[in-house]
Amino acid sequence: MIERKMLAKVYMGMVFHDHEVEVAVLENETTETISLRLPQERVDQYILNFLREYREKHHVKCIGIGISGDDKTRTIRALLWFEEDVVPFSFISTDAAEIARLVKESFTDDGIAKVTIQDGHEVVVSFLATLEDYKKTVSESAFKQIEVLAKDFTGKRISYFSATPQGGGVAIMRHALIRFFRLLGVDAHWYVLDNNLEAFQITKEKFHDILQAVAPPKTQLTPSDITVYDQWIAKNAAELHDVFTKSDIVVLDDPQPSGLGPYITKVNPQAKLIYRSHIQIEADLANTPQTPQHEVWQFMWEHLKDISCFISHPIAGFVPIDVPEEKVVFMPPSTDPLDGLNKWLFDWQEEYYFDLFNDILQRNGQTPLDATRSYIIEIARFDPSKGIPDVLEAYERLYMRLKEEGKAIPQLIITGNPAEDDPEGIPIYNETLATIATPRYEYLRGDIKVVQLPPIDQLLNTLVRKSFIVLQLSHKEGYEFKVTEALAKAKPVIAYRAGGIPLQIQDGVTGYLINVGDFAGVSEKLYILSTDAQIYQKISDNAARLYNKEVATIPNATKWLFLAKQLLEQGKITDKNLPKGY
Repeated sequence: MIERKMLAKVYMGMVFHDHEVEVAVLENETTETISLRLPQERVDQYILNFLREYREKHHVKCIGIGISGDDKTRTIRALLWFEEDVVPFSFISTDAAEIARLVKESFTDDGIAKVTIQDGHEVVVSFLATLEDYKKTVSESAFKQIEVLAKDFTGKRISYFSATPQGGGVAIMRHALIRFFRLLGVDAHWYVLDNNLEAFQITKEKFHDILQAVAPPKTQLTPSDITVYDQWIAKNAAELHDVFTKSDIVVLDDPQPSGLGPYITKVNPQAKLIYRSHIQIEADLANTPQTPQHEVWQFMWEHLKDISCFISHPIAGFVPIDVPEEKVVFMPPSTDPLDGLNKWLFDWQEEYYFDLFNDILQRNGQTPLDATRSYIIEIARFDPSKGIPDVLEAYERLYMRLKEEGKAIPQLIITGNPAEDDPEGIPIYNETLATIATPRYEYLRGDIKVVQLPPIDQLLNTLVRKSFIVLQLSHKEGYEFKVTEALAKAKPVIAYRAGGIPLQIQDGVTGYLINVGDFAGVSEKLYILSTDAQIYQKISDNAARLYNKEVATIPNATKWLFLAKQLLEQGKITDKNLPKGY
């Protein structure tokens, strides 16, 4: 395998004047200043050509560029994102070198974008695309529909509250949704709770895991847990008081912020409160007295009983019986076609992220991925519900069978991003590493890569695009839109029939659905896709053609505004037939 040298990271500042642009390039601690004479037309293409030539000449990857100038730079900022894979920033400073330094400070030393939290807990989102870019992702009629809904929402404010600004599906969705809402002119905001490890330990192990029935036996919510949680919520509520008073629609994402309900109702009884459940609540158990699920749910429901709407993934078994039927709305989650997880990547960009992945593997004491061989991948948090032991079992069976037959053996990647509100991630990651370090896996250990990745979306995007087959062996799952993301990239997906996953895969057409725990069945389908090129190509083509277009940012935003309109005009949900929005 030929090893490539990693591209060096640089950061830039650009100050646009009438006929020229001053460019400052910061690499390590050295700044180079360049003055460019701008052409009369196609300034955007001129800038892209400059960046391309600079990248190729100096063997660098520009991570972020800060731009100061007039409105004409708005289109340039979007092109930077789509063409050169650069995160764009806006500044009012006229000092290009100072802008480059500020851009570099917006990233970690490893080139990971820092998420900014303003005073008052508000998350600052990055603007990567223009409204015109989003308009191209849906039909003309769908875009007109959301423009009308946005106009109807004028003068109103919607506020979302969740646990963490980075890591996990909720954060990914909120970055995209708020970004699009702002471009559309909707007064939308997103706030996160204080990062409190003790509280997050409780909300993950005693709320999420218990409600999904994946917690260890005898795990219970204790009085001391309740005290810690209540104190944490009270502190957050005091700091968010002014936000509550200004909001017309308030959305609580998942169990963590559920305790804010009574505080919001008290200070702003006119606000319409929505609870958005993103997990697979085992409603049968939550409905059964004396179960841990019932105990946790009753504690949560006491805080949520005044909600105007309960939104769940489209599965009735996810909704406890306490929730009045007239308040229940079913809505799938969303993924953004223009973000780092899904946007198109050029070959040189994929090479950069593939090299970055191998660099991360080596820093974690693992051998690099062989670029000349195919690989199977499961992307998931290291969580007890994600079926990681099943992935290893299925892969081992496939490996032995292909080896006995003398056929090519794909590699295996198990990876994902950690979430700030998930303290279980590191122990389960370490447990997985310990498993493959046992003598049982010695003969195939070099072909298994297990690593927690930094929150760089294009890295996951690359790994899926270059993969052979995608696995999703969750035992419990809300929806897991990474399934749809993989299908959209023409990847056959083999997954368990868990939660909302079956709503995304057409069994035998776009992938395969296997009963939970049947890793032998998973291995069989892996074998078929690995050895029958005709079946593989057919399923790959079907995946790209038939994936659900409704699971995207604009359709999701359309549904939110459709519901908000009903709540504000009629005080309740009267029409649950949500528009498709695409």
